[in-house]
Amino acid sequence: MNFKKTFLVICLIVCLFVMAGICASAVNQADFDSDFNKSNSKCASFIIQEENGTVFAFRQDAPADEDGVVIHNDTLGDLEVIVQEINAPDSHFIHSIITRDGWVFSHGGDSSNDSDVQTIESIAGEMLVSKKISSNSLGQIQKIFQKYNYSHFLIKAPDGRYGVVFSENYTLGNLNQGEYLVVPNEYAGFRNGNLSNYSKGPVDAIIDICSYEDSGWNRRNVYTYDYNVHDDSNGQKSGVDVYVTNDNGHNVGLNTSEIVTYCYFNDKFYPASAIPENPDKLHIGNYTFENQSFNPLLEVFRNLNNALVNINSPYAMN
Repeated sequence: MNFKKTFLVICLIVCLFVMAGICASAVNQADFDSDFNKSNSKCASFIIQEENGTVFAFRQDAPADEDGVVIHNDTLGDLEVIVQEINAPDSHFIHSIITRDGWVFSHGGDSSNDSDVQTIESIAGEMLVSKKISSNSLGQIQKIFQKYNYSHFLIKAPDGRYGVVFSENYTLGNLNQGEYLVVPNEYAGFRNGNLSNYSKGPVDAIIDICSYEDSGWNRRNVYTYDYNVHDDSNGQKSGVDVYVTNDNGHNVGLNTSEIVTYCYFNDKFYPASAIPENPDKLHIGNYTFENQSFNPLLEVFRNLNNALVNINSPYAMN
């Protein structure tokens, strides 16, 4: 009898441990699932509205084996643009475009499907060329993001009008002078603020704001673009100063300084070893926009859209 009682007690204890293990496993799995998007949340965008310009920053959040970026001037319609894109021979992903007249577009998220990426870029290109932020266009981008349950899209006009898209929703708004947006890959981290809380200049302030945004775990390079309009002997011209920083993760309790990567500004190469850690920055170049007429990017966008129309895609522009 004692043996039977002892056996039953042992069985009961084993069952309790098994059940506890199942419960613990369920909790750990839930924690893992809740952190999955965060740990894979590639990239975040930051933007400040100024009186005669815009300061924009893009943080690349990606594992150490990912590629660096190429920043170069190009054209979109009759607009000169500065483009930041991944330097990958087997894939295509544009992080951001800044136009001669001060429009900004950025995109972060899943880069595994070139067709979806190019569709998003096509929709963005149409809005940049038409100078209209369309709810219909933002809704089409959201439908794509819903496949991946994360990603972000930002477009902003020189006067502060903006559209932001997440997998959960999209929103339109307006930034006043001195206001900023923080746009990670999930809506829960989307927020705005005012530079009046910072004693630093806008370039240093946006790097600081970026360093405390905590959605990304694989925090690598921060690329900052200071767009402004200035007077010269031929009248007003616009230009962009470009900076790069190693977001080392220290301000959010991480240490990601070792996964910093290289970049190009036009034909100039900057190795990972040359990029300083937050809060320092390296000025890698500046570009003054000139008038040009060649439009290879616009043709790419138009060809993509025509192909989508031909296959009756819901993402084709009307």
